[in-house]
Amino acid sequence: MKFFLAVICKNLLRRFVRSLLTVVGIAIGVGAVVALASIAWGFQKTWEEAYSSRGTDLIVTKITSRSPLPEPFSDQILTDLSALPHVQEVTGLLTDMIGLEDSPTVMVFGWQPKSFLWDHLKLVSGRWPTGDDEKVAVIGTVAAEMLRKTVGSPIQIETTEFKVCGIFESSALIENGAIILPLRQLQKATDREARVNFLNLKLKPGTTLQDVDLLRATIKERFPSFKAFSAGEVAQNNTGIQMAKAMSWGTSIIALIVGAVGVANTVLMSVFERTHEIGILLAIGWRRARILGMILLESMLLSLIGGIVGIGVGFAGVKILQRTPIMQGKIEGYISADLLGLAILIALVLGILGGLYPAYRGSRLHPREALSYE
Repeated sequence: MKFFLAVICKNLLRRFVRSLLTVVGIAIGVGAVVALASIAWGFQKTWEEAYSSRGTDLIVTKITSRSPLPEPFSDQILTDLSALPHVQEVTGLLTDMIGLEDSPTVMVFGWQPKSFLWDHLKLVSGRWPTGDDEKVAVIGTVAAEMLRKTVGSPIQIETTEFKVCGIFESSALIENGAIILPLRQLQKATDREARVNFLNLKLKPGTTLQDVDLLRATIKERFPSFKAFSAGEVAQNNTGIQMAKAMSWGTSIIALIVGAVGVANTVLMSVFERTHEIGILLAIGWRRARILGMILLESMLLSLIGGIVGIGVGFAGVKILQRTPIMQGKIEGYISADLLGLAILIALVLGILGGLYPAYRGSRLHPREALSYE
């Protein structure tokens, strides 16, 4: 076995530059998978964290909306939802993406003052809004740094100017990079009077999973155009997140195909160059299965090294993106054991796919022909 592995390593190092270029090709493909999947999964996780940290148990919104942010609807059903069994509190929420000063887009929330949505936020400086009539805004720490705002700074939302009355910190990245206005003020600024795009429900303590299922069924029956989601379901059904995942996989597949072709080319050229050597191995008693295994292992080892390098490249790329002004506070890479395992698995599969034909060709050589090959 020791001799077998030594032969494999020697074969890879024999054409070092070519092997290195193949590793780079695999690393780019795997790095693309890691970076794009990390951003897409991180985007979903930040939304889930935002909802769960707010203490929201169920989110009610229009089920017909397929835009990244649901279209606003009338908040008239808020009172009816408040009267349902097991519901402790219902609060409306308006969310929008607005171009603001030096930033192309900033997440802007409209929250009802003194509702449970504010409880998880930590006030760093200044104060909270006291009511719906105040033309004030609170701003997350990341957004404050990005927009260079402090307490007392003016900030313009659409055509209305507000004053920053406080700076806050949240456990959810998406909120740290956001601006929060009193709900009625954001409705006025965006010409959406009495309209929201989410209704957040906080349930009474002691509510069981069976109670939650019954409540969701009741909402679906009484309000046919609405649906109640859990925090995770809202993120998973968000079309923006779905598009991000689809684009990440589409781009990654192209990069991986290029990497697989690179592996196949490198290993096949190696087989051609070692035809005489393979003939000698067959002549001294090596079985064809052992030749096939040797070439496949060479291919898998190349891909594995490329995969490990690609993981580092992918994570480094995400970190760099997170620090760019246009992306700061908007994306967060999600690093998990599942993602690492997926990256390694993809690298090994690429090695197998790229090495299958060269391994088959090498194992089918006839010793006499191989020995006479020049």
